Amino acid sequence: MNILTGKTALVTGASRGIGLAIARRFAAEGAAVVLCASRLGAHGKLQGTLEEAVAMIQAGGGRAAALACDLADAEARSDLLARAGEYFGAIDILVNNAAAATMLLPSAVTTAQRNHMYDLNLNVPIELAQQAMPAMRARAGGWILNISSRSCEQPIVPYRDSPMAAHVIAAYGATKAALNRYSTGLAHEVAEYGIYVNTLAPENIVLTSGAD
Repeated sequence: MNILTGKTALVTGASRGIGLAIARRFAAEGAAVVLCASRLGAHGKLQGTLEEAVAMIQAGGGRAAALACDLADAEARSDLLARAGEYFGAIDILVNNAAAATMLLPSAVTTAQRNHMYDLNLNVPIELAQQAMPAMRARAGGWILNISSRSCEQPIVPYRDSPMAAHVIAAYGATKAALNRYSTGLAHEVAEYGIYVNTLAPENIVLTSGAD
């Protein structure tokens, strides 16, 4: 039997891109998937909606549900795992994919922009993992996958000729570096409970300013 058969996953930022690809693969492998993004309906600037993503999975025979949540709203996200669990049961797999990116020179990033990136890219994965862990510990198993980025790596020389470590990606990359370090510590903490925590840095990505 496939390891994902009968499992329930929550994937944030799942209306398009990497999040949608992960959700589709999980569903194809037998997991029931709750897809989360900031809104139902059209984004306005970006293609793809939660409804379309869910319909795509269901058309292929998978089980999926749409859950809208503005992750930038601390109150709205405070019970996200409980709400997600109402569809197919407690969450076995949490994928923290939603993120925010501001592509500016480090010195040009405002306090508000920096705080927004750290909130979406670090605080949200931490809080959602904390929400997920009680049920995972009770079942003695679970998986938490935090989507990172190659932009957190030290730049190669010459500095400005490295597109994935360029000066305009530094502020965003710093949030992902923090996420990596936190994930490593969390993995050691929860290993005894059968919970696996990992980060994944896609090789080729297109960064957009948004949390979907």
